[in-house]
Order: sequence, then C-alpha cells, then structure tokens
Amino acid sequence: MKFIQDTQSFEVLKPYFIPAIYHRILEGRKKIYQLSISMDGVEKVIKKSAKPFEHASFNKVITGAVKRMEKLFAPDHLDLEVILYKKPSLNQLGLSFELVNKNLFKIGNEDYFASIMCEYSYSKMNVVTYYPIIYRQVCSNGMVSVMSKNFTETISSDKIFDIGCEWSKCTFETYQRKLKDYFEILQYGDDKLFDETTGSFESKAIRKMERVLKISIMPQNIEVLREFDNNHNAESILSDNIETLGYNEFAVWNAITDFASRERDVTKRNQMFLNAGKFLSNEVEKTLNKRDKEWSENLVWNQILRIAKK
Repeated sequence: MKFIQDTQSFEVLKPYFIPAIYHRILEGRKKIYQLSISMDGVEKVIKKSAKPFEHASFNKVITGAVKRMEKLFAPDHLDLEVILYKKPSLNQLGLSFELVNKNLFKIGNEDYFASIMCEYSYSKMNVVTYYPIIYRQVCSNGMVSVMSKNFTETISSDKIFDIGCEWSKCTFETYQRKLKDYFEILQYGDDKLFDETTGSFESKAIRKMERVLKISIMPQNIEVLREFDNNHNAESILSDNIETLGYNEFAVWNAITDFASRERDVTKRNQMFLNAGKFLSNEVEKTLNKRDKEWSENLVWNQILRIAKK
C-alpha cells in the first residue's frame, strides 16, 4: 500500500515553530497586555488589550498535533511527514497543515494511513481545530475519507494539551465499519442517484466530479487536461472505471480519486484530495443514516431472533 499524496519532511515545520510573545507593557501611563510574534527578523504586534486574553502559538499548535498522533498510535512508532496547506507570513498569520504517519495504521485485518489536520489563525486566536483523516486503499490511486464531523475537535487555546480519550484506535474502528458498509452500498446497492430518466450516467458523474473536487471540467477536458499527465481526460478516466467496476457510485469515486491523482501541481492535487475527503465524509453519514432509518422502520422479528440466538 502506497501513500498517494506528496508529503514533505517533518522538519519543514521548523521555521513555523514560533512561540508567542505575550506580556504586559507600559504604554503611556497605562499597563496593557500585548501579543506579538517574531518572524523574518521582524516583531509583529498582533493584539493589545487592557485585559488579559486567551491565545495559542504556532509552536503549541504543532506540538498539540504531534501529541495527538502519539496517543493515537501508542505504543507503535511514528514516522511523521507533512502536507502544508497554508504557511504563515507577516501578512497572513495562519497555519494549516496535515501530519501523516507513513507507518501503516491497522484496523482489524485492513491497512490504512492515518493523519491529523490542523488549522489555526491569529485572526481567531482563541481556538484551534484538529481532525483526523484516514486513507483507505480501494484501487491503484487510493481513496481518502475525512472523519465524521462529530470527531472534529475545535478547542480553546488553553486546552491544546488536554487530549481526550476519543483520540484512540477504537474511534477509528467504529468509523472503519462505517466506511466498509458505505463502500458496499456504493458497489452493490441500488443507485438511485444516477437514475437514467434524469440524464446520462456519464454526464451526471462528471458533474459530481466537479462538485466533489471543486473544479470546472470542460467538455473533453481540453483546458484542464494541460495540467494532467498521461493525456487522459475526465471522460476517459470515468469510462475506464465504469468498464472495470460497473455503473455505480463506487466507479465514480474511483474516477474522482484517479482524476485528482493525475494533477501535476502538488498543492492543487493535495487540495483536491482534501475536498474529496470532506465531501465523502458527509456522504457516508447521510447514506448510513438513511439506511439505518429505513431498517428501523421495517423491523422483522426473524432477523432479531437470529441475532439473539447467535
């Protein structure tokens, strides 16, 4: 199993491992609280206030992400690499990155890659967001899924190192079962989304690729094609996956990740995978909630009896 997206060495975060400078200063005759950071040899003042205020710092935010990965994988070892989405500068004091453990994450008998997404900005200095991502191999180009929204951790800056019990393998095992059920529905279930009465399967699949990846795909993909390898356009990629997997959403999702993996620009490719993961996470929850509701409204005694007498 190979991790598809391009990562960088963990050391790439070192220039951004910046502490905050927070102290009281005398301004005129008044004592006030001042927050600043030092970047590129310049001290940037971020906020002044007569009252104390909560804030984080880039070095604490990075450490919080590493400590969550450490707890998640304990007692196994880490081999962390990084995908940088947003780099801080004097004009843009935000940091967004993904920590990827290149060591495989085992759930049952299946192999996954696990990562943690971290987002922080001094424009909202009192909160930090962490959420885990699991990558599941379903074809040669890989598949990404972001964890469900109720596992997104948006915490106050003073709670960065209060790491809850949800950062454990059991949480991932629960979500892994959801993923497995969802992929089975895509591959073998009734596919009402692509009802032939409302347009061709191929045209609706292309539109879904656009929504998921947040890009525009022109007919025959003439413009987009220039940034992709192997002279493949979206239509031919979709056709290949339909031929292999059939007319179902499973084929469409494989086409989506296949298409994204061919983007030559690393930043664009990583962003498309992230977009796909967020979209897929929502679809997993909606599809399984619908399935469970239909099941609960059509309960059959013999099914329950078989469970009771296993």
